[in-house]
Amino acid sequence: MRKQTIAFGGLVLLIIGSLSLAACGTAETEEQPGPSAGDSAAVAETAGLPVRAPQGPIDEQLASRGAQLFKERGCVACHTIGGGRLVGPDLAGVTDRREFEWFYHMVMYPDSMIQNDPEARRLFAEYATPMTNMNVAQDEVVPMWEHVRLESSKGVKGASQ
Repeated sequence: MRKQTIAFGGLVLLIIGSLSLAACGTAETEEQPGPSAGDSAAVAETAGLPVRAPQGPIDEQLASRGAQLFKERGCVACHTIGGGRLVGPDLAGVTDRREFEWFYHMVMYPDSMIQNDPEARRLFAEYATPMTNMNVAQDEVVPMWEHVRLESSKGVKGASQ
């Protein structure tokens, strides 16, 4: 009877673990190293990003789409924007502290960033949890950036919730 209970418990844990990984978007993608905000040579090399870095005033229509994506892609499970630390860092002000190219690479290629970018490694060491590749499409990064910019500008606690 004890062996059946252990086997059943192991099966339940396996199923729960599998569902958790599936929910986190674990599909394999080819990763490229990303630049840190202070590495001007790395940032210069990203001039060929497949999306254009937002400039000027916040695009509220894109920010609205970004808010939807922030929820759909599961970002809210680990991050707030002004609501404090969760599993990952609070993203309030990240658009002031980091270049768009860094943010783009962190969202698109988190595994590679943790391996190659000093700031991403520091964040991993602080939070002890790697950012999961959430399979964000290239054209979804700009709306997410605009959402973070807009919510950061409000200074509202839990703005991403």
